[in-house]
Amino acid sequence: MSKSIQVQAENKLTLQGKLLDVNFGNGKLSDGRPYERATVTIRVTQTYGGKEETSEIPVGLFATEYTSTGKPNPAWRSIQDLKKLNTVQNVGIDRADSVRLTGASLQENNFVSRSGQLINGWQIRGSFVNEAKNLPDAASFNVEIFIMSMEDEFDKEGDNTGRMVIKGGIVQYGGKLDVCEFVVENPDTIDYISRHWEVNKTLNVKGRFRVTSVEVKPSGESSGWGEDVPEGPSTQYIRELVITKGDDEPKEEEFSYDPTDIKKAFNERKAYIEQLQIDARKKANGAPAPTGAAASKKYDWEG
Repeated sequence: MSKSIQVQAENKLTLQGKLLDVNFGNGKLSDGRPYERATVTIRVTQTYGGKEETSEIPVGLFATEYTSTGKPNPAWRSIQDLKKLNTVQNVGIDRADSVRLTGASLQENNFVSRSGQLINGWQIRGSFVNEAKNLPDAASFNVEIFIMSMEDEFDKEGDNTGRMVIKGGIVQYGGKLDVCEFVVENPDTIDYISRHWEVNKTLNVKGRFRVTSVEVKPSGESSGWGEDVPEGPSTQYIRELVITKGDDEPKEEEFSYDPTDIKKAFNERKAYIEQLQIDARKKANGAPAPTGAAASKKYDWEG
């Protein structure tokens, strides 16, 4: 017997570093309970493949002042304590407080942009951010996924980048399915995965978050007429989930999700995304919204 789709996937994150910036907001739920939300950005410096890299990772926090049973909510108190900490933006990197995120999970984030384009990405949701001294910077994940596809990565010009892209389904609370894209860079890791992992199987992946930017220089290409104008470099923003390790082999059947259950949950997800686009079209007075790849992509197990 397979693992029930109602059982949440393992979803553990480690995030600790300098408190870069915090933005707060508040309001009331329909039942009258006050809530507070915060977007916390944590600056983390860690090593990828022997190279030091700094990421600035946003985290969403949300908490009501009281639980549904009327008891004080510890997550609310955590947000209040967060207001007392020093950020890099306010006091500089040397005096800023170091923090550690707990009670966090990796989730999918789909939305329609103002231009009508469907954006597929990921986000981190957390419960507590606490001051943490003398801890090394870290931004890593250990997440159980259902492998939906494993493919070579190609750039915009159609050239193979040498990396692998893995689409993984993450089962959330209530059997909801999120789909996130992971990348694999190390050639030896790609070789191992290619030989030992399979589509339609369940396993744990481990790796690091990358949220950074790189400067892209102009191509230098020019047409054969007219006068050239100077062009400065542009900035390319990168948000990636980089797999560095994982299970040796897929899990046994009793610890794995059933592809039939995953297919049903995926179709529910697809319907939700399609509704997002319908709502966006209505909001834009009937202007057609482009259909995103995630809404139309068919996987070999989907049928």
